Amino acid sequence: MSELHLEGSFRLAYNGSMFAKEHLGYLLTFNKLIDTSESSGLVFRPLSPKLETNLYLVWKKYQTFSPIASRFLSQIKDSFLPG
Repeated sequence: MSELHLEGSFRLAYNGSMFAKEHLGYLLTFNKLIDTSESSGLVFRPLSPKLETNLYLVWKKYQTFSPIASRFLSQIKDSFLPG
């Protein structure tokens, strides 16, 4: 890590992947966020030693969601919350 020289950041991994495709650098991101199929020209290589982080999804307690956002939140709850 001490030898890394970070030049920029992206909020969307897809945008960063466009720079990596053009050989303008490397993209550090979580696995499966961008297309790394054989035809994409990109490949995922895990870091060694393995690095992990906790992710949090946060929303206002009484937030009014659009129908698609409600379905998304419901799917997240069904997939990741116990019980």
